[in-house]
Amino acid sequence: MSAAAFAAPNYRVLSSPAYKPLTFSDADGYGEWHGVVRDEIQALRSNNTWSLVHFHPSMNVIGYQWVYKIKHHVDGIVERYKACLVVRGFT
Repeated sequence: MSAAAFAAPNYRVLSSPAYKPLTFSDADGYGEWHGVVRDEIQALRSNNTWSLVHFHPSMNVIGYQWVYKIKHHVDGIVERYKACLVVRGFT
């Protein structure tokens, strides 16, 4: 049998920024995502959506996660990268 027959199934490999990362640590390796995350944080600050505060044990902390999207033109070329900070309000 050929080596291709033993190749892994079609898993998503984060070898280029054309793939959507699943976690912040996955996105951290690509410069394209750094700018997008920085822009999202700046937008949240400029809209007074949130501010960074010192933690106190009496505080109720709500978790969050980053959601990453890649927007494409009709012909399949990458138009832009998007990152959104989503609060886990169900916790």
